[in-house]
Amino acid sequence: MQTKYGEGISVGFVDLMKDDLSPYPEVKKLMGRFHPPLIVIDGEPRFHGGLSVEMISEAVDEIKNSKEN
Repeated sequence: MQTKYGEGISVGFVDLMKDDLSPYPEVKKLMGRFHPPLIVIDGEPRFHGGLSVEMISEAVDEIKNSKEN
């Protein structure tokens, strides 16, 4: 992700069972309704139950393109 987007992206990890979720109110609303891992892009929960770099990259491109237009 860093190779493709450079400084334009930040990737982080939050342990849903151990970390403070108060900075993530949208995630807190979804607790118990999805299977981790949960992928949040631009503050919006997007995918759950698996990690796919291709799916994440496509979603980031979609958001990036919509903000540029």
